[in-house]
Amino acid sequence: MRTLPLRSNMRRDIEFDIPFSVYTVGTDVQIPITRLSGFSAKQMLFTFSGTGRFRKLGQDKWDILDPGTCVYIPEGMPHEYVSLKGEAWHVGYVTFVERREGMLASWGYGSSLTYTRLSDIDNIFPLLERIWVNSGAHENPWLTTEVLFTLFLEIKRQHQLFQVGDTPMFHSRLNRYRESAVESAVRFLHDHLNRPITMTQVATHVGYSQKQLTRLFREELGQTPLQYLQQIRMQTALTLLNEHTDMTIRQAAAYVGMEPTYFTRLHRRMYGCVPSER
Repeated sequence: MRTLPLRSNMRRDIEFDIPFSVYTVGTDVQIPITRLSGFSAKQMLFTFSGTGRFRKLGQDKWDILDPGTCVYIPEGMPHEYVSLKGEAWHVGYVTFVERREGMLASWGYGSSLTYTRLSDIDNIFPLLERIWVNSGAHENPWLTTEVLFTLFLEIKRQHQLFQVGDTPMFHSRLNRYRESAVESAVRFLHDHLNRPITMTQVATHVGYSQKQLTRLFREELGQTPLQYLQQIRMQTALTLLNEHTDMTIRQAAAYVGMEPTYFTRLHRRMYGCVPSER
C-alpha cells in the first residue's frame, strides 16, 4: 500500500454551505495512539493489512481490527488503538465534520461506535487517494466532499454493519459560525500530538504565517504554539504513566511523539525533577 502522508483542511463547510467536509486524510503504518479526550472530528479508520486492536478508554475488552475492517469513531470519544503483537498495521483514515448533526446518523455515522466488514477493501484506497490529492494547500472542498460521499456509498454497498453500544451525544463545536485561528490550531495540536508536528504545518493548516500565529497565541494563551504543544504532550504522558503503572517512560514519550531523552529533559525543566522521581 502506498503511503499518503497526513493532509489537513481548514473547516470551510460553513463558508461554502457544504453539509459535511473532510478534515484530515491519509494512510500510514499505524503507531500506538491513546486519545484521552477523543478526536475533534468524526473518524473512519480502515485496515488494509496487518491487524490492530481498538477499545474505548475505560473498557477492558479490546476489539480486533482485521484486514477489511472499517471502524467509525464518533467525535469526542476517548479511545486507544495499537497493532497486534507488534506487527506492521497498514491503515487508511479520513476524518470529517458535519454542519448539521444527524445527516449521516441513519447510515451509522452518529454518536455510536460502529464496525463495518468490507468485502473489497481494495476499492477503498483509490477513494482515499482522490480525497488526499484534493486536500491540503490546494484544497478543493466541493470535490473532497463529493468523493467522501462516494466513499460512504461504497461502504454502504459493501457493509455488514455492527452497532457497538450507545455513547452519549457529544456537544458539537460546529454550531459556531467561525473558529478562530488559535482554536483551529489548538484542535490540530491535540488531534496530532503523537506525530512529529512542525510549527510550519500548524501555521499552514490555519492559513497564517508562523509569526502571525505565534503573536495570536501569545495574545490569547500567553505562550507560543510550541510551548502549548509541549505542555499538552507532557500532561498526556504523565496521565498515561499514572493510569498505566506498567508503562515505561520510553513508551509514554513515544505515545505523545517525543524522544525519551527530550521528554526527560523537558520534564526536568518544567517540574525540577526527572519523571522517575515524581
